[in-house]
Amino acid sequence: MAGFGAPASLGHRASEPVAHDRAATERQSQLLFVDRVQAGRQLARSLGEYAGRGSDDVVVVSVSRGGAVVAAAAAAALLGRDALHLHYWVQAIPCPRLPGLSLGSVAGDGSVRIDDMVAGSMGLGAADPAMLQAIRAVDRQLRRAQQAFCLPPPTQRQLNGRTVIVVDDGIEAGDTMREAIMHLRHCFRPRGIVVATPVCLADARKHLRRHADAVVDIASPLAVGAVARWYASGATPSPAEQRLLGRLFTGPLRHRPWGCE
Repeated sequence: MAGFGAPASLGHRASEPVAHDRAATERQSQLLFVDRVQAGRQLARSLGEYAGRGSDDVVVVSVSRGGAVVAAAAAAALLGRDALHLHYWVQAIPCPRLPGLSLGSVAGDGSVRIDDMVAGSMGLGAADPAMLQAIRAVDRQLRRAQQAFCLPPPTQRQLNGRTVIVVDDGIEAGDTMREAIMHLRHCFRPRGIVVATPVCLADARKHLRRHADAVVDIASPLAVGAVARWYASGATPSPAEQRLLGRLFTGPLRHRPWGCE
């Protein structure tokens, strides 16, 4: 009986280790994935309806450095030896007068998408010097980034008429993914676009559903925070991630911590 009565005799102090354990549990629950390789394999299970399809039907496209690792692991698990994994850097063109406003997007292959409605509302024509300068600045940056990836950007032949699974390692605001979807639809004719990511903020998920045919994730929390917090490996690439980075990228991008693209 003494064993049963002891906790009650501690009064308020008995709640202190419970609170500590709860906080520890919450922290551990946020570390959902060992690393991006494990997350990619787990994501493949959520994409099971596309399993076993050939590259003439399904293509995997990553849109970030971390997304490339997730996509490589997911593509191998989902599609096997027939997997076609491509990489496409896409970035918004900041409005010269309102940098927080996007005029459209530029991709690593040099293609440009202009939102005519936004450009027109800002009084910017196709030959406006300020807009051309903004496009050139983004284009130079993305071409360097695209060249660091070991595979070329997608072509019309590879994407047209196919289901394109667009992969990132985590989605918070969703701006990068939205720009990528709009750019892919503008420059290619995919049969459908599926967004796939291990973790996606709930609000971003709702927003992306307006642009993609489907959004597939493993976790959809109310708040994401830094994407690296959802991976036990943190900001330092794990050995498995380093091996894939070595295959996918050249130069410094193979070794930089996550978040230092």
